[in-house]
Amino acid sequence: MDRGEPPVPERVETVRAGLRELLRSGEHSLRELSQALGVAERDLLEHIEHLARSLPHTGERLAIDPPRCLACGFGFEERTRLKRPGRCPACKATRISAPRFAITAA
Repeated sequence: MDRGEPPVPERVETVRAGLRELLRSGEHSLRELSQALGVAERDLLEHIEHLARSLPHTGERLAIDPPRCLACGFGFEERTRLKRPGRCPACKATRISAPRFAITAA
């Protein structure tokens, strides 16, 4: 049954290796990474957390462009969780931009 969904790309490398290469190429949101790798967003969170812990050994680090409230501009700079927040603590709006991730030199 074809539902018009794009085919999942055939994987020749591990999820973390593919994730590492994508993040080295530039900033990506969780959704962009999920679509490129063919992995659920909730599963990618674990892989990103693992990469964040292992990257310092390679002289790199995970750079996170934090989410922002689209209504008032509140930035979630102090947030430690990688997942998008549910609502803004300042104005209570639920329109929050997604965090963006990249790998940079330490």
